[in-house]
Amino acid sequence: MENGAMTRPRLKDYRADKIDMVCRRCDRHGVYDRKALVEKFGASIEFVEIRRRLAIGCDRRGSNQCEARFPCLLKAGVLIEPSR
Repeated sequence: MENGAMTRPRLKDYRADKIDMVCRRCDRHGVYDRKALVEKFGASIEFVEIRRRLAIGCDRRGSNQCEARFPCLLKAGVLIEPSR
């Protein structure tokens, strides 16, 4: 990786059947089928974009105040660079 830049993980980088997303701030959570997400968004979509799309209806969606995360990525060692 050049200049210490971290690449953002894509759906194709995570192979488990289920993907969990949680938000402590607005108490939202869900477990999504990976194959269904691939069919809907394509395997090349970045997790940050999946987060934005799944958070539709939340006032904080797409902002720095959004706390939606994918705990499954942390458990699998697939990290997302914090927003700045």
